[in-house]
Amino acid sequence: MKQTQQIKKNANKLPENNARRLKTHQSIIHIKHKISLQQYKYWILLLQELHEKLIIEEKHDEKGFYSMSMKKFSDYIGYIPKKSDIWDDLLALKNETIVFNVLNKDGEREKYGAGFISEWKISNSCIKFKFPSFLEDVVRGLDMPKAIFSLINWEIFNHFTGKYEAIIYKLCKDYIGIGRTPRMSLKDFREYMGIEDDEYVTFRDMNKRCIGAPTAEINNSEISDITVTTEFIKEGRKVVGLYFIVVSKKQHLLPREFSEEITVFNAAKIAINPARQKKYLEIRTPEQIALCITRANDGIERAEKSGKPIINFGAFYDTAIKEGWHEEKIAEEIQRDEQLEKKRIKYETELKAKEEKLQEVSRKKQESSELFASFEKLPEDEKTEIISGIISTNSIIKKQYDARGFTSSVVRGEILRIMKERNEQNIK
Repeated sequence: MKQTQQIKKNANKLPENNARRLKTHQSIIHIKHKISLQQYKYWILLLQELHEKLIIEEKHDEKGFYSMSMKKFSDYIGYIPKKSDIWDDLLALKNETIVFNVLNKDGEREKYGAGFISEWKISNSCIKFKFPSFLEDVVRGLDMPKAIFSLINWEIFNHFTGKYEAIIYKLCKDYIGIGRTPRMSLKDFREYMGIEDDEYVTFRDMNKRCIGAPTAEINNSEISDITVTTEFIKEGRKVVGLYFIVVSKKQHLLPREFSEEITVFNAAKIAINPARQKKYLEIRTPEQIALCITRANDGIERAEKSGKPIINFGAFYDTAIKEGWHEEKIAEEIQRDEQLEKKRIKYETELKAKEEKLQEVSRKKQESSELFASFEKLPEDEKTEIISGIISTNSIIKKQYDARGFTSSVVRGEILRIMKERNEQNIK
């Protein structure tokens, strides 16, 4: 009971108007974001779902699983994901490791390791999940006062289509009350952002791709509610670290406008904001946009399977629509249709050949039956004459006849040959 009271004391009540505001947990700031943007968003949603369950005191099932309805999950994401895609992303979350050092009560240091999630189940109606114990403790508020809770507007967070701006946005929102984020060395920043050692090796490239471009995206976004300024920490002329200054700003577009999305954009793996939708519809028809998105989705899935996932979904869709990837998709479909037509013709040809062969076998079988029936109708002396003629010319046939009589295929074949020759002579 005391634990429940502590949860209620340290958490806001669930909003009654279904406003999409999520309470995030900054004590997990040390996590290295090597997961994809989509996987990161899935993880945030499941953490929030756990948070809501604890507030309303909803218990887990007998196996310890909490659940989130597939409809609610899809509503937040902005489209209906394939179950196989959700499975792959949750598998990636389980396989990605969170590692940090902790102090026991006796002062001994321990190294702690866990996945982003520990177990999950997927059905048509819901996603069931378990988190590692330390994450559940964070959400319960049991590690207070280390945990810093802050609200983010999901619609704003979800509209960021690049991994780096989404992570920087969430980091800065967590420290909006303080006005600046903690200082981080460049090494810590790279780890936090999930930048591999062989990516953006020079500071110039990293600054351009992972700092400058993402912060510009946040600042220029019409629905973003903060402005971010990067402050670099230097030793002499060398940049060795950084932190972000965070200031609230007035939004030009309200997130609620996302509820009026055009259906054609629902197939995208991220939410495309109304302003971008309008621009795209000025240069492409809805049918062309649908094909561009489908073509881009194919590319995203191929990249994920190759182990080199697309970092910025939004930029990828933007390129697909502006460059007119619908033409490639149409060409692919035409080629596929041609290949299917060739397969159909080949199948029908082979089927026809099989049917003709079966008909020929059936015809020969019927002919053989009729010829042997004609033989059996002959007078006994005539049949004896035919048999004698057959076995007298071939010792092997005689042995077959002596052993098996008319049931011998060799003897029967000779009888049929002779009867066929007789019929042909009669016709002449």
